[in-house]
Amino acid sequence: MSLLLLFACTSADIEAPAPTPEPTQTALGSGDGELDTTSAQWSYILGKDERLDDPRDLGFDPLGNLWIANRKDDRTFIVSDPGSKEATSERRKDGYAEHFMEETAAFAFEDESGADNFGNEFGSCGESENTYNDTARPDRFMGPVLWSAELDIFAEQNPFGLGSHLDMLHESPLCVGLAWEHDNVYWVFDGYNDAIVRYDFETNHGIGQDDHSDGIVFRLSEPKVARVENAPGHMEIDRETGILYVADAGNGRVLWLDTASGEQGDKLRVTEEPISTFAEWDGVEWGELVTDLDQPGALALDREGNLYVGDFETGVLHAYALDGTELQSLDTGWGKGAVYGMEIGPDGALWVVNHAEPAVMRLGTGD
Repeated sequence: MSLLLLFACTSADIEAPAPTPEPTQTALGSGDGELDTTSAQWSYILGKDERLDDPRDLGFDPLGNLWIANRKDDRTFIVSDPGSKEATSERRKDGYAEHFMEETAAFAFEDESGADNFGNEFGSCGESENTYNDTARPDRFMGPVLWSAELDIFAEQNPFGLGSHLDMLHESPLCVGLAWEHDNVYWVFDGYNDAIVRYDFETNHGIGQDDHSDGIVFRLSEPKVARVENAPGHMEIDRETGILYVADAGNGRVLWLDTASGEQGDKLRVTEEPISTFAEWDGVEWGELVTDLDQPGALALDREGNLYVGDFETGVLHAYALDGTELQSLDTGWGKGAVYGMEIGPDGALWVVNHAEPAVMRLGTGD
């Protein structure tokens, strides 16, 4: 006699198949490593045909105009309606560009979110020791410059023979990175002193003038950074948290630091300009966010809290959460030395300087 045993199985006894995870979607699209053209595509904005030559960085003003730093001739490209069929571009050279725009390496534009007295301004800085385009001995009298992004002012007015700049401070030659915090406050990657420096222009001196007496400059004693010659070392600041992100190309890492931390230290020797304060800033809270890249150089930060890093050595773009978790990567295929400036545009797409082509490219949907 045999017994037939029947066991009833309930739904609790059966493991449901694991759901297929949704692909990560950032400004790099939904692929990983290679481009998924169903979610994002590269599009050409401008390049050699428009006389782009040695472009280094880009940025957007609050009206949506695209600005491109063209290092070869100290000129600036301004593109209206970028990416549209109605786009137009022009090349401008400031009246004293051989100093104020010499070897421009980085732009940083303000927006209405962080300015008590919004004035549609931006900063620039150059990887220069002030040679006036190799016509003079380097005196290292260089640093960040404050400009108006108003199109009837920038490179249009020159009332005193010093161009259209609004202000300049001179404690950071060989600058390769720049970030705007609020009002007239900017952070600089000082490649000559291997330091991060905070600049406050206070009240600008007006178009083409030269009063720097209210400038406040603090050079951080830590962390130390390292410039790679002719490579970006860009910076981005999250103004909601006050965290500054720095591409430390020479040390192969991306840093974070709390801009609200630290205290004033010893006074520093000022160059040949009368400014209000120049001192060390000690005790800043900082750390390493990413340490496994070759030469991180270009940075961009989107509204969702994703940080994009361009590896100058490999041409690969990486997307990270702000805890350092890598979300995606994308090999541009452009190779070493191609990825310079990056920015998230008003459209949410990633706009990138391809120095090798040269060209400015947009990565996004066709919308």
